[in-house]
Amino acid sequence: MKHIFTDREILKALAIVRVFETGRAEGDPTAVAVLDDGAGISYGISQFTHRSGALHEVVERYLEFGGAVGRGVLAASLSALRDRSAKSVASAAGNATLKAALRAAGVTSEMREAQMLIARERYLKPAIAACDGSGFREPLSLAVIYDSMTHGSYALIRDRVRVARTAANFERLWITEYVRCRDAWLASIPRLNVTRYRTRFFLMQIALGRWELKLPLTVHGVRLTNESIGILPETRADSGDAAGAANLPEKPTDLPARNLEQPACDPRPLPQTAVNFIRGREALDDVEQKINSAAARYDQVERMAHAVTTRTDRAKSLWTTVAATLWQMGWALFGVLAGLPREVWFFVAGATAVVMLLYLYRQVELGKIRERAVNGGER
Repeated sequence: MKHIFTDREILKALAIVRVFETGRAEGDPTAVAVLDDGAGISYGISQFTHRSGALHEVVERYLEFGGAVGRGVLAASLSALRDRSAKSVASAAGNATLKAALRAAGVTSEMREAQMLIARERYLKPAIAACDGSGFREPLSLAVIYDSMTHGSYALIRDRVRVARTAANFERLWITEYVRCRDAWLASIPRLNVTRYRTRFFLMQIALGRWELKLPLTVHGVRLTNESIGILPETRADSGDAAGAANLPEKPTDLPARNLEQPACDPRPLPQTAVNFIRGREALDDVEQKINSAAARYDQVERMAHAVTTRTDRAKSLWTTVAATLWQMGWALFGVLAGLPREVWFFVAGATAVVMLLYLYRQVELGKIRERAVNGGER
């Protein structure tokens, strides 16, 4: 397979879909959910499901890698996870011990490696193969197809898209039509309607012309940056070989005969008001980021000023103590040489000590007042 996407383009697609699946750009390998969709347990960074067979593959690979956490429970559950019947799926979904073992295993390096490997083989490589077969090169196209393969029913919606391959801007027209069709399909199924945030995000990026998915980018409330998704230097991605795309047609517009009778969807374009809203929201995000940056600098200056003030107070207290000590030593020497009465000498020395203690007490109290003011400002 040709290396048609860079590492950074693949990382952006991975991060977007992981946010959709787990709410985190890096994904959550411990996430376990049972949704009302009949798929049973959904698990990990790509929410591998029991019904699809992906969960069995992940657990099997984890055990092959030598994973020890929860090994007994997971090994005993392999046959049940291999069985994708409705009865087995429902039974496993209600197995609290199995779900606890999956959560515990999710923190291990073996499970993270197993999940990343299955996600690559099962979803990413086929998505890259589909893009390659259709001549798609836009990062947004990869993200759309990868998301659909992860979420499910990519082929079903693909076969409903009607865009002539000879059309100008074929890639953008096809992807736009595909996302609109998928959005309409999700809206038509009550249990899937809540997942339309995925297609809404892509439609907004299309409307804004952000086919390169330039960062920073806000995805379902999560802000993606180069740092947060671990962007690598610009190199061509190691997309693997064509074996990862087995049994998938290279061209999304090559429609299998069994699907020719399916009606084309009737998608609705994204309203201009929605586009304006997104532009306004992203502008506000940029303003907020600048304000936060300025506030951070102000806080830094304030901390420096507080540190200088505190150190100045300490220095004053130190030099007061030193000066008073030297004064008492000098006064004692003078009293001895001058032959002053003992009563006079004690009176002056005592008065000096009292003045020094009062000054030190003043410095301590001022320090406490400043400390209370700082702590009060931090609440």
